[in-house]
Amino acid sequence: MSSSRSSVIKSAIKYLAAIILLGLVIGLNWGTDDRDGVKGKPGLKHLKYDEMRVDFLLLATVLYVGIILCQYVRWWMLVQALGLPFRLRDAFRLGMVGTFYNTFLPGSIGGDFVKAYFIAKDSPQRKAAAVATVVADRMLGLFGLLLYGAAVGGSFWLAGDVNINHPEKGFPLRVIILVCSVLAGIGALLYITIALLSPLRRQRFADRLAMVRRFGPTLSELWFTAVQYGQRPRVVLQGILLSAVAHTLMMLSFHYAVRVFPAADPNLVGTLPEHFVILPIGYIFQALVPLPGGLGFSELSFGGLYELIGRGGPEGVAGRLSLRLIEWGLGLVCYIAYLRMKAELPHESEKKA
Repeated sequence: MSSSRSSVIKSAIKYLAAIILLGLVIGLNWGTDDRDGVKGKPGLKHLKYDEMRVDFLLLATVLYVGIILCQYVRWWMLVQALGLPFRLRDAFRLGMVGTFYNTFLPGSIGGDFVKAYFIAKDSPQRKAAAVATVVADRMLGLFGLLLYGAAVGGSFWLAGDVNINHPEKGFPLRVIILVCSVLAGIGALLYITIALLSPLRRQRFADRLAMVRRFGPTLSELWFTAVQYGQRPRVVLQGILLSAVAHTLMMLSFHYAVRVFPAADPNLVGTLPEHFVILPIGYIFQALVPLPGGLGFSELSFGGLYELIGRGGPEGVAGRLSLRLIEWGLGLVCYIAYLRMKAELPHESEKKA
């Protein structure tokens, strides 16, 4: 009882913190920033709300639906690779409830815990492996963001994009590309190392994990799951390619969301190459903060990234807010669809038979 009450209090504090932070971000970006008699950049109140682009809002929504579908299929592929009894319909059913909780629960991975719980319940003989698929899906998504920022941003850099190659304004973009490249390289090296380990070394490491008090057997099974993915490079590659499609849709979705409410100065809105470079970092930041869907901190991050590249911080905040409205709407739709879908668990089917 005490533990449950403590959990509720902690969640309430996180929601309150998110709302306060969001209010502060909106307040700081609301008016024109005039300093020392010099007129600053227009704020949120100067956006042309009466010229709202419904077509851009609908386009961003359609693109975001594509993101969600790619994520569901990617998870299904990872589960299938381990030979677990899991249908594409199950991936959609659990994926939709995961989308809802990722959107509204504290932290951007709250839905992952829900998905892990249900898939472990569906696979009682291989609970650790089932949970590992959720972790693998999340890690593959994060790796894909880093690789995407490095590959696409680097391509624009080599192609001579004016904004990225600018001596001063392009410096932050080039730093982001290099950081993404290094981190993606480290991730790829770790995967290759696991894939090339000899069976003897894999078993030795598993035996060491098995000796860990209380959690040994679970850690050992998680390790063997990682090894299995190391032996299935085709599945991992397919997952990376599917992530690339999802991330492309993600960048395009924000690219149009930031244009839903036209800016007073069009030059304050980022270009497509700039979005391809800075957005992966923004979404990674969002996933690391234990607030409901990254509420408040995400808007702060996107506004800060916009300022970093010399664009309008309020425009970055407005674009993230427009996208958040889309996320909230789709999150609710996903939960309603989840409730309407009949949960057909394997053991229930056997009872009916």
